[in-house]
Amino acid sequence: MFFIEIVKQAIIEEENRNFTKALNLFNHALTFAKSESTITKLQARKAWCLHYVGNHSEAYKLFQKLLKEHKNHPTSYLLTGFYLIKTGKLKEAKKVLTEGKSKFPNYLELYLTLASLLTDTQRSNEAIDILKEALAREKLVRAKGIEKKDIWAYLGTLYFERSNYNSSIVSLKKSLNLYHEEYFPLFDLLAKCYLKINDPTNAIKYIDLRLAYYSEDPEDYIIKARAHSRLGEHHLASSSLLQAYSLENYLKLNAEDMVDFSYLLQSGFFNALEDVEFEES
Repeated sequence: MFFIEIVKQAIIEEENRNFTKALNLFNHALTFAKSESTITKLQARKAWCLHYVGNHSEAYKLFQKLLKEHKNHPTSYLLTGFYLIKTGKLKEAKKVLTEGKSKFPNYLELYLTLASLLTDTQRSNEAIDILKEALAREKLVRAKGIEKKDIWAYLGTLYFERSNYNSSIVSLKKSLNLYHEEYFPLFDLLAKCYLKINDPTNAIKYIDLRLAYYSEDPEDYIIKARAHSRLGEHHLASSSLLQAYSLENYLKLNAEDMVDFSYLLQSGFFNALEDVEFEES
């Protein structure tokens, strides 16, 4: 059996939860592996097999061995960090990923995994710093199809969550400039940013781009309606809300939305719609 066939069979056994068989096959594959990248990946799969059969201590030891014996390859830090995150050892994961990032400053996946960990542990300011550090590197190694445009988009999302809307706009536009326009996924977030800084004209511009390239979504028409309301274009706001309503024969609006729709509320517009829900927050 050739190396590739052994690995494929091992993965099949792993997916079928035959972890002992998979472990033996990964061991067999390791006798043929030559590149350090391949060896680290196979060792990591072995460790996961041990973990899934309940041998957690041996799995942990194998990852520690991986770091020790393959400290000159970035995947050893990445795969160990991922294991530590998945098993709840978050402080240790942060340490390993930070060490890996320092040792391999052009390896993008280390930045992304560390930023994700920091975001998930309510440390988004630190995550923002990590992403900015990554973007400052000129020779980043691409990570499984992830490019700088994706990092700018991620950064824009984090800034939005931190209510830093101007920085979010800057980041999202940098991302947009690196995309083919029709594939940019965050026109709606960009429009929301412009609403947050009270620039309804640009909010309409970007939500219209969203509607041009993507399937219709009620939320997009609500954003557009809010922007028209701020411009005093209440007939256009009404039209957008009716388009949102027609998609699902239902409309859900929150308190922030209703601030912009006070004129329509007073004029009785919503009385004509049968199924409207007003959320308090």
